[in-house]
Amino acid sequence: MSATAALATAYPSLTRGRSPHPALAGCEDVAWSAVPGCPKDVPVVLRGLLDPDAAEQAESVLGWILLSGPMAISAATPAFVPFLLRLAADPSVPRRGELFGLVLVVAALSEPSDPGNAWSLALSGAEQDHPERRLCRASFAADAALVLGLLADEELSAASSLSEDDRTSLLRAAGL
Repeated sequence: MSATAALATAYPSLTRGRSPHPALAGCEDVAWSAVPGCPKDVPVVLRGLLDPDAAEQAESVLGWILLSGPMAISAATPAFVPFLLRLAADPSVPRRGELFGLVLVVAALSEPSDPGNAWSLALSGAEQDHPERRLCRASFAADAALVLGLLADEELSAASSLSEDDRTSLLRAAGL
């Protein structure tokens, strides 16, 4: 059984209808199964992030979808960025700090590799081989106002122990 199916089985309420939460506006309209490496039942995972009982398991499933390896984002990640930013911006979202942590990881892993740095290329590969990084940066840039709001949120910054490197990485990802 897939992780998304296990989540839906454990929390059947997540499979019923659209979420009225504004952070998930449009998530049911995305053709998730057409996104490489992405399960079709992504809305179940995103709705699970709003459910206090399901949030931890949904976050775990999301991590598997977003990361294709220990130091790499998946091809599906750019489609998630707008939803992650909106969820992390809402103080009522369970595990908000953990979601912001995922935002920071995605921002760091979406940075372009330095073609003149052999270590950077060995670690993350050539930029042209990883279009998902450019697409993530475009998603962050499209929601730059949310990025700035997240960075200005003192409660969120304190809860996530936001470092200067994290802040810089997120600002660069958003083109700021």
